[in-house]
Amino acid sequence: MSRFFLFALLTWLTGNPLLAVLVIVLLSLPGWWAGSRWAFRLSRKVRSWGEAGRLRRALAVNPHDAKSRTDLGAILARQGRFGEARAELERAWPRVDDLPEANYYLGLSLMHDGDVERGRALVENALNLNPKFGYGEPYLRLGDFRAARGEWAQAAERYRQATQIYGSSVEGWSKLGQALDASGRPDEARAALREALTSYRTAPWYRRAEDRPWKRRAARLLRKLR
Repeated sequence: MSRFFLFALLTWLTGNPLLAVLVIVLLSLPGWWAGSRWAFRLSRKVRSWGEAGRLRRALAVNPHDAKSRTDLGAILARQGRFGEARAELERAWPRVDDLPEANYYLGLSLMHDGDVERGRALVENALNLNPKFGYGEPYLRLGDFRAARGEWAQAAERYRQATQIYGSSVEGWSKLGQALDASGRPDEARAALREALTSYRTAPWYRRAEDRPWKRRAARLLRKLR
């Protein structure tokens, strides 16, 4: 009975009975759930799918609910489904253009969808509305925008702003070190890369899986600079 209830609940959350069965099978594997970073990541995805399903149902009842459409667009953008996110956010845009999350996630979707300059302007506007929005993530994406153009000094400034808001960002410190090195500031680059490694060592276990690529990049660059 408990598994049937779990199946019904997961089907309702995800809107997909096959996905519900897959989750139940994975949860049944001995010792897999306890302490597994993969289980943690799956649980976050299931919650995200469930929330997206709830928002779609709300929009089916009230298609004019701009806040629900914005929240759905944000979830789709975080899932990397930028084309779908852009469609939802642009539909809601006339009523949510003063919300930082609407500006940021539409801007991010546009940047990934090829409309880079308009997207950058919207990400900048999200920070004008709330400089601390997203725990520094918008600054990281603006830094990436500059780095892609070889504008390393401007990229370094954006990455530094990200680390000032979220001082444990392994990605932020690693990218700051790379930008500083490319700007001809090796001493500052080494300091930033050491911060990346320290932040990784002190991160909770569930963060390390996501931070590991940035930790490895920081370690490689630090070896090169020694």
